[in-house]
Amino acid sequence: MRLFKIIALSFPILFFMLLEFSLWLFHYGPDLSLFTMETVNGRPYYTLNPSVKNRYFNRINFNPDPSPEYFLVSKPPGTFRIFCLGGSTTVGYPYWYNGAFSSFLRDRLEAIFPDRPIEIINLGMTATNSYTVLDLSDDLMKYNPDLFIVYDGHNEFYGVLGVASNERVAPARWMTLLYLRMIHLRTFQLMKHTMDEVLGFLEKAPIDYSSHSTIMEQVAQGKNVPYGNDVYVKSYTVFEQNLKDLADRCRDRHIPLFLSTQVSNIRDQFPFISNHSPNISEQQRSQFEQLYKSGLDLQSKGNLDSAIIRFRSSIELDTLYADAHYRLAQCLDAQGKKHEAYSEYVLARDYDELRFRTDSKFNDLIRTMEDSGHCFIVDIEKTFKSLSQDSLIGHDFIFEHLHPNARGHFFIAKEYAMLMRKHGLLASPEEWAKCDTVTDDFLWQHRHVTEVDEFLAVRKTEFLTSRWPFKSPPSTVMPIKETDTLRFIAEQAARNQIGWVTAHENAAEYYMQHHDFINTEKEYETIMSQFPLDITAYLKLAQLCFMQKDFPKTEKTLLASLQIQQTAFANRILGDISIKQKRPEKAIHYYEELSKFLVSPTVSAENAYMLAFAYLLTEKTEPAIRVLQQTINRYPTYQPAKELLAKVKMIQNTHPAK
Repeated sequence: MRLFKIIALSFPILFFMLLEFSLWLFHYGPDLSLFTMETVNGRPYYTLNPSVKNRYFNRINFNPDPSPEYFLVSKPPGTFRIFCLGGSTTVGYPYWYNGAFSSFLRDRLEAIFPDRPIEIINLGMTATNSYTVLDLSDDLMKYNPDLFIVYDGHNEFYGVLGVASNERVAPARWMTLLYLRMIHLRTFQLMKHTMDEVLGFLEKAPIDYSSHSTIMEQVAQGKNVPYGNDVYVKSYTVFEQNLKDLADRCRDRHIPLFLSTQVSNIRDQFPFISNHSPNISEQQRSQFEQLYKSGLDLQSKGNLDSAIIRFRSSIELDTLYADAHYRLAQCLDAQGKKHEAYSEYVLARDYDELRFRTDSKFNDLIRTMEDSGHCFIVDIEKTFKSLSQDSLIGHDFIFEHLHPNARGHFFIAKEYAMLMRKHGLLASPEEWAKCDTVTDDFLWQHRHVTEVDEFLAVRKTEFLTSRWPFKSPPSTVMPIKETDTLRFIAEQAARNQIGWVTAHENAAEYYMQHHDFINTEKEYETIMSQFPLDITAYLKLAQLCFMQKDFPKTEKTLLASLQIQQTAFANRILGDISIKQKRPEKAIHYYEELSKFLVSPTVSAENAYMLAFAYLLTEKTEPAIRVLQQTINRYPTYQPAKELLAKVKMIQNTHPAK
């Protein structure tokens, strides 16, 4: 009987194990691994798996466009590896990844420590929140991280899996965390898919939000959250628990964690949705409406003192009406009362019922996570306030409601670098003090964000702000004329008609046609910064520098390309430069390498001729004669080889000693 019970209990377990193995064997469902492996020039690298989005996105048809960054499977000794996590700001939206703070941080650290191998891997995904950060951090522990940088908080309500999101999968946190573990099982994927099909057949399937135009509409439309209600409190609690679990995980593994307060536009962004407090009476509401409308009328006429009185009176009746605080802030701002205006702008953001911007309570929670041991806080909101005009954060650094411009990302990166220096990460405080001499002006002038990137960011912002919740009904965005070349290129990229690399290549061609070689070089350098393992841009840049007779830069670029992949072009040009610089011994090395490549007969003959010429310059006559004779035998019509061989033999006959 005991044996029978064991067999009876084991049967369903064995069945599901066999089913799981079979589904895995036949590749059912997407591979949800965080990284995939790719071999580049014989070396194995990890890169983000695009299918990882399927852990989180179910009803929304969205491609988070993963970072193109690669890092070696076997971490090289001395390498400092940083993972950046978060939502669309971490991604760099509305730029591509080169406009993100991760790219600015990489450029800054490489300029300070040029000989130190540094890897910064951007794992940001648009429309995700702390659930995604917590989930990814668990996977990342086995990839030898030296630092986690987390910029997250804006998407706590509406990001996928959030408590107010249209892409929510479970009502409780523990159920959501269980879902994130179960989704890796092929059996669970099969059950989920089957259930979706059955519900669809019964016409009880959840709403498909993928028909909505923007990701903001897909995740949030129809989901207002009043300040302090049950949904608000639940989201705050989930955020708190996720941050604590993340910090504990990093602390247990002795990995430093940077958490950042969230910055948003308070001066130039109206509250999206304002509603009355739930507990005010009809009489109070009526009085509020009269005072508020009167304040609007007085404000429009420039009678600010009276408008301020009306708005203050209306707020006394209804403290949660976000737009009343915003209008009061505008009046105070116009009168130069910046400190008072700041407080009202903040309240207007905090009481906005469409919660795309992290409010004060959530930012204060982030600040409490500082432990001075493993979890460090970077107060980005405070930094932006100090940099902004009148200490009021607006369009100086923010495109729309919360995404920083390039200057904003630049200073976010600076704050992270300063905190690394303060706590002796990457190098000792003494090494930081010795090496950190690169100025902000130098770094900004050499940034890898070009005019096309700025046009692209502006165009994406125009598309975003032409629809809900910025405009209702949506407004029309007029197309860019093809004659406005750079903006038209950005337009094509913004509409996904061309890729980011193609956009920069097209811009480089435009600059070349106008003999603007400085900007042409900048376009290729920008591509190289984002795709350091693709040598195409290296070779194009080297060709341009060689054409301008900038031999030092040509040599530097080609030597960098050879670290990635050996090419005939790089070896030939390096050989030619060595000849011009009267370094024939070095030229011989590069010309000898050319025999390993399959090239046309004409090019092969020219390469052999140059090798023989280099031999002659180093007085290696016999090897030169041998190469020339072989060239003539293989290419009997190649006249320069015949002429050079004849001259060498004539010199030998005339001056045997030579």
